Amino acid sequence: MMNDEPLVTIDEEEKANGKKAAGKKVDVEFENTMSREEAVSYFEAIVAGLKKGRLHIKQGDQSLDLEPAQQVDVEVRASHKKGRERIRFEIAWRETRESDLSISSE
Repeated sequence: MMNDEPLVTIDEEEKANGKKAAGKKVDVEFENTMSREEAVSYFEAIVAGLKKGRLHIKQGDQSLDLEPAQQVDVEVRASHKKGRERIRFEIAWRETRESDLSISSE
């Protein structure tokens, strides 16, 4: 089932503030049939964002900013069944929080 309508869940407070509220889940899902060249363009943008440490995902008037950590978990699944081939990629990481903790011997 291919659908170009995204599933976007954004907290009302987040809409007002323009940023992710702590502990709130934000999903942007997109499925569509496209040419291989279009798919490559999406993956190239993902690669560029990973290299830069920032991914901006926008669908209509909804957007999501992600900041990949230096260490990421990567999962790749590939299958072939009854004439249909599939490959799925998942890249995940935990948000890193900056600390204002300072420790010294002085």
